[in-house]
Amino acid sequence: MNYGLFHWINDIAGRYPFLDKGMIFITNSVPYVVIVFMLFLWFTGNKEKRVEKQYTAIYIVFTCLLGLALNAILHSVYYHRRPFVTYHVHQLVPHATDSSFVSDHAVLVFSVACTLLLRKDSWKYPVLVWAIIVGISRIFVGVHYPADVIGGALLSLGASMIVVQFSKKLEPVVQIIFSMYKRLTKHIPILGKYSH
Repeated sequence: MNYGLFHWINDIAGRYPFLDKGMIFITNSVPYVVIVFMLFLWFTGNKEKRVEKQYTAIYIVFTCLLGLALNAILHSVYYHRRPFVTYHVHQLVPHATDSSFVSDHAVLVFSVACTLLLRKDSWKYPVLVWAIIVGISRIFVGVHYPADVIGGALLSLGASMIVVQFSKKLEPVVQIIFSMYKRLTKHIPILGKYSH
């Protein structure tokens, strides 16, 4: 079933140049979109909402770090061949032949989406849709199986639940981050209006 679903999605690749370019753009733009979105969370909204969104941005960072760390451990103890290693596929982007399970891209995007969902942020549903599209793009371009993406989503959900559950224990670290940001505003005064 895993390969069957992969084949069904990946088989569309190479047929429509505009779709290929779109999926390549989506899959390659993930780190940049995440950075831009984090800056958006940090610098938008009125003062009351901004503090809440800045907490959300920090929790997203914690979730990403935890999720990616857990995935690194998983990769070190379990190797699963990528689709293009085992089968003849439509591979649209270059990639190393490291373990495919689970997808780092999926961990990254679903860390953002799951944290927003748990924090009940207004952007939760648009970002969740974007995360799902990114997951599909990883299959479309031939570097991941559906199980890799689903595994990444579940790993991210678990990581985000841990971060939110232990948010009170993380508060000293959060305050250090806010303190560092406040010091930064002394050198870049324009950032002061986004402090609290």
